[in-house]
Amino acid sequence: MTKTNEKIHILADESLGGIKREYVEVDRKAKVGEKIVITSSDYEEREEIYVAGHYGKVDAEDDRFAGEFRVDFNGFDNSFVGDDGFWYVGRPTNSEYRVLEPTNIVHIDGERYEMVDRKAEVGEKVIHLSELYSEGTVTEVTGVGAGMVDVIEYEDSDGEITCGFSHGCYRVLVPLPKENEYQEFKDKKRGYKEVKNFIHNELGITKDDIQEMIRIAVSNEVKKAAESGEFQSFISSKIDSLIEEGFGDGGRLLYGFKERVSQTVSNEVGKRIANNLNISVELKSQ
Repeated sequence: MTKTNEKIHILADESLGGIKREYVEVDRKAKVGEKIVITSSDYEEREEIYVAGHYGKVDAEDDRFAGEFRVDFNGFDNSFVGDDGFWYVGRPTNSEYRVLEPTNIVHIDGERYEMVDRKAEVGEKVIHLSELYSEGTVTEVTGVGAGMVDVIEYEDSDGEITCGFSHGCYRVLVPLPKENEYQEFKDKKRGYKEVKNFIHNELGITKDDIQEMIRIAVSNEVKKAAESGEFQSFISSKIDSLIEEGFGDGGRLLYGFKERVSQTVSNEVGKRIANNLNISVELKSQ
């Protein structure tokens, strides 16, 4: 199969209970049950026939003409198409349309999510699937067991109360950035690559050179902080607080006290160095 472009079509997916799903165009022969988009502009002036941009679903193959399909154009907010919403498409090849293949990206309450087939974690959103069909119910995981997950209970279309799914019978909904956030991310990534290429190719600065610069900068910051007495005063007050907390069990130091002191001081010192250490690189053209 050959994807003609990365144009995205957002349509309701009946297999997901009508949830909006992203589809991509693919240049190949359609199959019964698949969605298509009309791409030919041959019929722009004939309102009684489909036009470019109309969506349809392949209903059956045409027995009269090889390569043609009977397409249902109902339910896609298309303009008037035929007497009953059905028309024949594909004469003599598939040049009149493109197949719309579903992606794993869905739109729910204005947000984009990727449906991922893995074991869910507590707090994640999931959508129930049964033999790849769903009523479109989205709920939240409250517990994870060996064979299933517990979810916030809800009433299904049969009136039954559902409070859990077996693993494999749901998809985890992983939040995706919005389109403008994604574009901003791509722009930043592109800018990063440009700076990286300039540093390595134009300036001739290697990875080892950069690591050495950072090592020297960090050493200088630590030295400055030590000479000013900042670390001593901070560490003293922090340890006093930990000791007071550590003797909370009948005058005995709690288990792991030494490790907690070491880790806490290490973390805080690292934060202070990072906050004080600003390395900026300005690239100036000639």
